[in-house]
Amino acid sequence: MTTTVDSDEFFNPLNPSHIPDPDGFMQASRRGCPVGQVSEFLYVANTDDVVRAVFDDTERFSSRGNFSVGPEDVKTPVTMVTQADGVEHDTLRARLLKDMAPARLRRLTPEVAEIVRKARVALPESGRVDLYADYVHFIPAAVLYALIGIPKPTWSEVQGWADAIVRVIPEPSDGLPEFGKLMGFLAQLVEERRSRPDDRHEDVLDNLCFAEPGDVDLPTLDVVAHIFQLVVAATDTTRGLIANCLYRLLENRSQWEAVVADRDLLPNAIEESLRVDSPAQFMVRTVTEDLTLAECPIPAGKKLYLNIQSANHDEKRWGDDSRTYRIDRPNAAGHLAFGRGIHACIGSPLARIEARLAISALMDAYPDMRLTDDATWVKSEGILTRRVESVPVWINGQDAA
Repeated sequence: MTTTVDSDEFFNPLNPSHIPDPDGFMQASRRGCPVGQVSEFLYVANTDDVVRAVFDDTERFSSRGNFSVGPEDVKTPVTMVTQADGVEHDTLRARLLKDMAPARLRRLTPEVAEIVRKARVALPESGRVDLYADYVHFIPAAVLYALIGIPKPTWSEVQGWADAIVRVIPEPSDGLPEFGKLMGFLAQLVEERRSRPDDRHEDVLDNLCFAEPGDVDLPTLDVVAHIFQLVVAATDTTRGLIANCLYRLLENRSQWEAVVADRDLLPNAIEESLRVDSPAQFMVRTVTEDLTLAECPIPAGKKLYLNIQSANHDEKRWGDDSRTYRIDRPNAAGHLAFGRGIHACIGSPLARIEARLAISALMDAYPDMRLTDDATWVKSEGILTRRVESVPVWINGQDAA
């Protein structure tokens, strides 16, 4: 079954009116159009079983052009790990995974905790606060920049450039002045690091700048491109995870209170947040041969939009209350928010650490925190990321009176 570009019933990522509040359109698609054509070149997969199967099938579905929803792929100077296939993907992923190894993350965790502590003590002791703007916004960028090896005095400037770029993704960003500034800064950073081969550090820069036995030497452009992707891709999704989870917990204060009383509930609360509000809404695959999905024929060369948000709300997998946030949901970690298989997000362990520490710090300091009466769930702009626009709270639970 197919849909058309101007369909008012089924979800269409090319229809701007569907983006701010897409869940109803996605539910209609799961019921009436599991896989549908929304343009001459783009098809959409909406159910858990289909999205899961496509993630697992790397032969018939290529990652090239990932995140591009237009007829032409967004051009990148080198192939990114999220757009690579086969040996090229496996080699690059193995290189990047060195920085996400469990031992490396254990050593990084105290630094994450210190970044969270500094963000928390910067909050007032009482009054109204927007947790996203005043707290969450700073944490993932600082953690990522520490992991990469970006000098602390430059963090604020780099964050400004990255935020400007994130606002237009997945549209091309190379025309933005911030794009040129960030790329130039990263190129200089790489050259400076490579000029001091005896001054080694345990960070992403060293990993990519200096080849270990069995690795290949990467040209400067490749190193810059891979770091650029980390800077612009890994910050807003983690901000989304933390902000979304805080909002959902506070939206139903009995769930907030339950987790405050028993922190063993927090990991599942985080997984349920990833399921209900998937920070990365979709990925895109290019079909490599003529095939049929859920009775929808798709010719080779067409693009398939993997609707992660819709798959994570699929009633057949999650039940009739699939759109409801529940900290006690069984097997919440079975969601697809981080992808699946060989292309699963390499940064997911770090994102979970950040969320756990950031939320725990607020629970320790402000157990009586509550949403303001005028708080509403409003999705931030953009088609790629699902993040609540603001999390307004009374920091110690008091109301405006």
